[in-house]
Amino acid sequence: MQKFFYPRSVAVVGVSEAPTNLAQGIVANLLHFKYQGKIFLVGRRPGTTYGLPIFPGLSDLPEKVDLVTILAPAKVVPALVRECGELGISRVVVESAGFSELSEAGSDLEEEVQAALRQYGIRLVGPNGLGLVNLEIGLALPFAQMAPDLRKGRISIIAQSGGVATHMLAWMNKEGLGLNKFLSLGNKLNVGENEALEYLLEDPGTEAIYVYLEGLQDGRGLLAAAAQATKPVYLHLANVGPETAAIAHSHTASLTTDERVLEAACRQSRITRVKTQSEFLNAARLVGQPAVKGNRLVVFSRSGGEAVVAAYACRQWGFTLPPLSDRLAQIIRERSRAGVINPTNPIDLGDVFDFTLYTDIMAAVCRDPEVDAVLFNYGPLADFEREAGREMARRMLELGREAQKPVAVTLLCTLEEEDYLRDTLGVPPFYFPEDAVQALALSRDQAARAEILAPAEPPPLPETAAISGLLANSGSGDFLALSQALSVTAALGLPAPPWEAVTTAANAAAAATCLGFPVVLKLSASSLVHKTEAGAVILNLEDAAAVEEAFARLATVAQKYLPAGEPWQVVVMSQVAGGREVLLGARRDDSFGPVVAFGAGGVDTEILDDVSLRVAPLNPAQARELVAETRIGRILAGTRGQPAADLDSLNRALAALSQLMMQFPAIQEVDLNPVRLFPGQPGLVALDARIRVGV
Repeated sequence: MQKFFYPRSVAVVGVSEAPTNLAQGIVANLLHFKYQGKIFLVGRRPGTTYGLPIFPGLSDLPEKVDLVTILAPAKVVPALVRECGELGISRVVVESAGFSELSEAGSDLEEEVQAALRQYGIRLVGPNGLGLVNLEIGLALPFAQMAPDLRKGRISIIAQSGGVATHMLAWMNKEGLGLNKFLSLGNKLNVGENEALEYLLEDPGTEAIYVYLEGLQDGRGLLAAAAQATKPVYLHLANVGPETAAIAHSHTASLTTDERVLEAACRQSRITRVKTQSEFLNAARLVGQPAVKGNRLVVFSRSGGEAVVAAYACRQWGFTLPPLSDRLAQIIRERSRAGVINPTNPIDLGDVFDFTLYTDIMAAVCRDPEVDAVLFNYGPLADFEREAGREMARRMLELGREAQKPVAVTLLCTLEEEDYLRDTLGVPPFYFPEDAVQALALSRDQAARAEILAPAEPPPLPETAAISGLLANSGSGDFLALSQALSVTAALGLPAPPWEAVTTAANAAAAATCLGFPVVLKLSASSLVHKTEAGAVILNLEDAAAVEEAFARLATVAQKYLPAGEPWQVVVMSQVAGGREVLLGARRDDSFGPVVAFGAGGVDTEILDDVSLRVAPLNPAQARELVAETRIGRILAGTRGQPAADLDSLNRALAALSQLMMQFPAIQEVDLNPVRLFPGQPGLVALDARIRVGV
């Protein structure tokens, strides 16, 4: 990536003298931003553009270049890439469209390009993108005209959409947020987001990274790239929706949509997910400031109403407003003009015109270890106090920097002060307190995750040989029979109540007598996923005659619901009373691989929608956090004098389930629902199990 961002020479291929030629835009940007290297132009016809000669081919250039940028018809791109390889040029940017995003013929062209990349060891950015930018050396390769006053700064962008990226650049520039580097991925034929992210995380000029994607093929790789991040990474992935919504075989599949998996992955990583462009712009205003290390916020405000707005935002985003010290409160009372200020937090300073009081309070707040951040509602300012107000704002920000306390500034009413704050003080202001508090919360949450994240070290999975044997005879894409699934579950250390699989009514009655009444009968077949809906579960069987009658009813269900000729069994299981029902599940996400789910269980699972997710693997400590995120998890921990359930066993079971998915890639989906725990009693039992096996 270094060779892409720091080339000593660039060739732009596809240039002509025609006024509508798009490649001229690349040349114009390079010249405007004063690219520090050499620029060569290549086109089909000789001529001159921007005072630079147009050469007929790459081989006609006076020297070999470090980087080639191509904006020519898609049909000629494969030959141009091969020519680069023959000339020993190893870095190519293709901005041309007309590839896999357009048609099957375009996909064939991409295959030709891929073959050339493999043959010559070339790295390629694109196609169908806007290239890249490095303002440190004036490298600006987009063919679209860039803002002439684009600010150089500390934020870098990785974007799959050139349109989204340029829109974001325009707003960043307006808000005083400078760009350092930019990479437009386009079709991601060769260079992808994970490699780019790894580079920018090590790049000295980059302090924060915005990643906009429309597809994520290797989410697990993205997590690995960001595993040791020491700078903020903001991921904006808008193209999310239900995973396999039309073919959701089980509760787990219908609950764990793409977006939920994405949220879970970001929560357990050093990546912050943003859902909108404006959310990123809010967060970016704090780039360069210290991270918010806790929940305690002090609010300064020249408006009582805006102080109320800020206080409500603090409640929404989980901030507390610690009270002021008695000494500080007394100082405020003494120095307010009419003595009408109530010295609380938020601090309403609307009646204070002595700006030295602001800085005195700020100095005290900065010395207070019980304060984690400051929100300053700045303005309105009358003409006669403008200079003193500006000096006060400058000093308050200086005190915050000296104390390593982040300060968010909201501009109230006096909007003309925006330029002073942004351009002179170097602090992009917020327009509303709610936005400032949201940005502080994003900083806080990212800092908190960075402190608690640790590599997962799940315990070894027992009985791997037994599990392999149980899976050996399963068909691809099939669910295991209930008897097999319960055996796999038991091998995980998650037992079921005593049970036996039978094929006749007489054997069912004998098994029930041996197990002891009451019992439950369940029809077991690979194709039967939702047994309750089919009437394939019969409860409260108190004697042998009732068991035989129930077996006959299940035989009728099998005839009605199962494909002709499919073998089936009946599982006779001891009936369990009491306890709390939960769901333990897992499936394979296309982007993030194995994902584990926990939530409220039973027949109302999807209605209650109380579920939390983690990307596997998990250790028991991480499983504990997963459980604690749900309402049912908090109930199981013990509430209002009720005893807690055996959460240690539950955490071990979730960790084992995650290991099952990691060690047995043939398992596509696991749905253990319901699993019962008994407050005040040890252990847990799985009453039902669905396991789907694929290839």
